Amino acid sequence: MTNQTFKMSLDGLWDFQVDPAGGDDATRIQEWRTARVPAPWQAQFDDLRHYSGVAWYRRRFDWQGDLTGKAAILHFGAADYHAVVWLNGQRIGEHEGGYLPFEFDVAPALRTGENVLVVRVADPDDDRSRFPDYPFSEIPHGKQSWYGPIGGLWQSVWLEVRPALHLVRLRLTPLPAERAIEVQAVLSAVLPSSAEVRAAVRAPDGRRIAETVLDATGAGRVALNDAPLLWSPETPHLYTVEAAIMLDGAVHHRLAATCGFRTVAAKNGRIYLNGEPIYLRGALDQAYYPETIYTPPSLEFLEDQARKAKALGLNCLRTHIKIEDPRYYDVADRLGLLIWTEIPNWVLLTEAADRRIKETFRAMVERDWNHPSIIAWTLVNENWGTDLPRNPEHRRWLADFYHYAKTVDSTRLIVDNSACCDNFHVAGDLEDFHHYRAIPDHAAEWDAWVGDFASRANDWVWAQDYLHERRADLPLLVSEFGNWGLPDPATIQEKGRDPWWFETGHEWGEGIVYPHAMLLRFHDHGLEAVFGSFQAFIRASQEHMARSLHYEITTMRLHPTIAGYVITEFTDVHWECNGLLTMQRQVKQGLEEILVPLNQDNVVALRPQRWSGCPGDAVPVEMRCFGVDGERSDGVIFWRVGDYSGQLPAPGGVVHAPLTTPGMARLEARWLAADGREIAANAVELACVSPLRTEQWLCVVDDPTLVEPLRRLGYRVEEGAVEVEGAILVARRYTSTLERAVQAGARLLLLAEEGSGEGPDALRLPAGAVVARKGTHWQGDWATSFAWIKKQGPFAALPGSPLLEMEYAPIMPDYVLVGLPSWAYRTHSWAGLALGWIHRPVSLLAEMPYGRGRIGITTFKLNARTLADDVVAQTVLAGALQLLS
Repeated sequence: MTNQTFKMSLDGLWDFQVDPAGGDDATRIQEWRTARVPAPWQAQFDDLRHYSGVAWYRRRFDWQGDLTGKAAILHFGAADYHAVVWLNGQRIGEHEGGYLPFEFDVAPALRTGENVLVVRVADPDDDRSRFPDYPFSEIPHGKQSWYGPIGGLWQSVWLEVRPALHLVRLRLTPLPAERAIEVQAVLSAVLPSSAEVRAAVRAPDGRRIAETVLDATGAGRVALNDAPLLWSPETPHLYTVEAAIMLDGAVHHRLAATCGFRTVAAKNGRIYLNGEPIYLRGALDQAYYPETIYTPPSLEFLEDQARKAKALGLNCLRTHIKIEDPRYYDVADRLGLLIWTEIPNWVLLTEAADRRIKETFRAMVERDWNHPSIIAWTLVNENWGTDLPRNPEHRRWLADFYHYAKTVDSTRLIVDNSACCDNFHVAGDLEDFHHYRAIPDHAAEWDAWVGDFASRANDWVWAQDYLHERRADLPLLVSEFGNWGLPDPATIQEKGRDPWWFETGHEWGEGIVYPHAMLLRFHDHGLEAVFGSFQAFIRASQEHMARSLHYEITTMRLHPTIAGYVITEFTDVHWECNGLLTMQRQVKQGLEEILVPLNQDNVVALRPQRWSGCPGDAVPVEMRCFGVDGERSDGVIFWRVGDYSGQLPAPGGVVHAPLTTPGMARLEARWLAADGREIAANAVELACVSPLRTEQWLCVVDDPTLVEPLRRLGYRVEEGAVEVEGAILVARRYTSTLERAVQAGARLLLLAEEGSGEGPDALRLPAGAVVARKGTHWQGDWATSFAWIKKQGPFAALPGSPLLEMEYAPIMPDYVLVGLPSWAYRTHSWAGLALGWIHRPVSLLAEMPYGRGRIGITTFKLNARTLADDVVAQTVLAGALQLLS
């Protein structure tokens, strides 16, 4: 029958070989390898991980059938980057672009029996002598500039036999207010007078509820009798439109597609879905996969990760500078996830790049038009491929591109430039920004930045020539932020060994993201003595990430003008380990208990005004109730810590949580509606510390502000003297006088903050050097720094994990002690810091013998302010002094 179609998958094993010479004749290939399609060649061959150039694919297949009056459509999901196709020696066509589908009618070249399909794929680098027509820097390539090139047939290939006159695709535009769906059935040829196209609609439950006849161009509108069920993450209702070409009263060809009724708008400082405000809770998804890199391993894999995203409280994935396999968006449609997706970035904005960028945007919109899950497109990410601060032409180009994009798709939000650092927006539908801070190291800076962003204080600072295009009511979104939590290498192995990408990352940030030999570094740095085991360190790092995210999100929720956030990121990607999930899609430890209760529409936000206290103290904690559109005043907050509890009416206020027993005290809060239904719950941990008390003699050498706080703590203090027998010297600057005293047998605690190495009498330390973190990798805001203290011996009174959490925020150092030899680091450092995959270790507190005396050095902020009222500062000081005793 003419209405029947036949589809043959050509996925599987193909002959494959690279061609570094860049030839155009496959018959020159003498020896073939075997490659799997779909998958980039970089994912399959160790020796081709970083190969960019020309490669050949060959596939033999058998065909039996009559093609009279039929089309044989050879379809490629995507080939990166430039593909030329031959069938049985006949050149069929070519395609440029690495992310979108293309197809050819190969009926004239298809023959009965064996057929030979050959594809030449060029994956360019930026050598213009090899690739003058499409150099890497002028094509949309995305994160290939970070994680390595992607080449070849990375999406599925198939052959589909259809009638010569057939439906190519359906473009569906649901109109909720009008209870209708606009249908554009794209036809392969002009419809004859004896034919018509009919369209029918099936409801989410499968019932046929409406139908119509489209016009001769395949366009028309199907009206529903009843109000449609709306699509949302909570109710992902999908309608199916079935279209059929009717020829002489019989079905000639049919095609079906799904869509969802939903609207999206940005106004009043919020994103509105179906006319109701939402709070965006997203994660950045770079969509890299274990072993297959770009290619999703299976439909089940995509469904599993989508369910995990929803279980973590997410309602959105920001698909980052990559156009995904269509199945990804199908899963989001069915399971209910909002998608914010982006054009892969380029480097140089030339005329050729401009053409490719706009062609890519048009084609991605066309391919994915029907997906209700997609609510936003990004044109530029972080100024990559443009120079907005310095080039007014680029600002004009981006503003014009935004307006052009709105003509291509007026149904979704358009983000002109997802901004960070010194770049900005010029004309768009969202006011989003990226910002990274290590917690607790820079919690105060995070709070200050969020408050500033929430106040719109810096709106329009840079884009003066486009002020008139930026609306003051655009939603404010923190669209990238996050922290690292390291995976256990034993749980992310591929094919029984460390993943190949463990040998990558060494060129970024002076090697701090190089994964190789992390376990060896853990042992070499003596961290087993700190954490007990490598697995305990991994768990602590992942829970630390969860607590850091909890802190950052709480800050944002306390500013109701912020309309949502996007966590960096959904999964780890190679050496970048800030994922909520590992590369293998294992949910990281601590997230379900710590993050998920806060990552919801309705939250009870908890913000301690202090994170530590002594037994008998009452710690003030702010508790506030928020919904998707700001504070809510319905219901009651019930809270409990230990044996104490209390309540206060929503929207909340400040409670005083009593601390009783040394250790980590868990403060729990439940927000209940009037009928007793739980609206939200949350918890934080407070440190209850019993500080060491001593009558130790101290000589404060050069900081008179320390004298009174130390006396109030029970120390016997002399000021300025260095000859008091039995006293420990306390100083901020290391001088020749102090050096002689230590060499003669004195004990010195150097509080090495700013200025420790300054002044006419300052000397180089006997071991190591004090260096400022700011402006160095030790700042630790992106490839996160992990700081710890050995909670043993003189520091055993400090509760909690060895990793430093918010109770240490007041004393987190701005300086580090660098250059200790490895033997001294292992045995004499009691607190330290490392970056990324345990790189560049430095000390925060060390003691060692020198001459006949001893010297202790710490960069913790132990000053008059922290020692006066912070029990953690007092305990760290007491422990440091005990080391010298």
